[in-house]
Amino acid sequence: MDVQTLRSYTRAQMDVDESDLPDTILNIYLQEAFDRTMAATNQWPQTETSWAVTLLPGNTAVTLPPDLNIPSIVSVVTANGTNSSYRLSYVDQEKAEQNFAPLSTAGAANPAYFSIWGGQMFLWPRLSLEAPFNLLLRAHRQPVWDNAASTIPDLDPRLHATLAYFALSLAYAQQEDDVLEGIYLARWTRDLGQQMKMIMEPQHARPMVMHGGSPVGGAPSYVVIPPPGA
Repeated sequence: MDVQTLRSYTRAQMDVDESDLPDTILNIYLQEAFDRTMAATNQWPQTETSWAVTLLPGNTAVTLPPDLNIPSIVSVVTANGTNSSYRLSYVDQEKAEQNFAPLSTAGAANPAYFSIWGGQMFLWPRLSLEAPFNLLLRAHRQPVWDNAASTIPDLDPRLHATLAYFALSLAYAQQEDDVLEGIYLARWTRDLGQQMKMIMEPQHARPMVMHGGSPVGGAPSYVVIPPPGA
């Protein structure tokens, strides 16, 4: 469902035309609907993304991708072409500076932690680099709204209709129709909640690890139970 279809549906539901509800207003309603819908979580499956990022020699921080949704970071893994890749743990910037900054100048061979401050990523302990240090960052990108008529909204197709429900609620609020405003806002709330249960449901058709802990760094000692029928 593209943006123009959402506009047409909204006007048809209200039995109005473009002169009554122009695009200049309806676009704002739809964008607010999109923003409010996407704000329900930072981890929509549709926005899952991986980035290769690099700490360059002479730098103290990694420049993060501009479309990265920073609160959604899932993992940061070293990726320097060896078999010793490992995952870094997150630490608060304040704690990192308190524990690592006073020790010495840069000189560590490998970092163990990362922190985020001012839209940049810092690695701890600090590194002494002669070559770029590569990382694989897994997180979610920022969702993007575009008012162009042919644009398909940047969210799961099952949520497209909910944008119209929220826009209808705002349009009826502008008309001071409290009853219809509440009806469509309730419909948006209900449908968003129901669809999220399906969209966010984890995958089940994979082996289950029973009390395995972390197999990294030693021989696996956990029991793998395959899915039924596997």
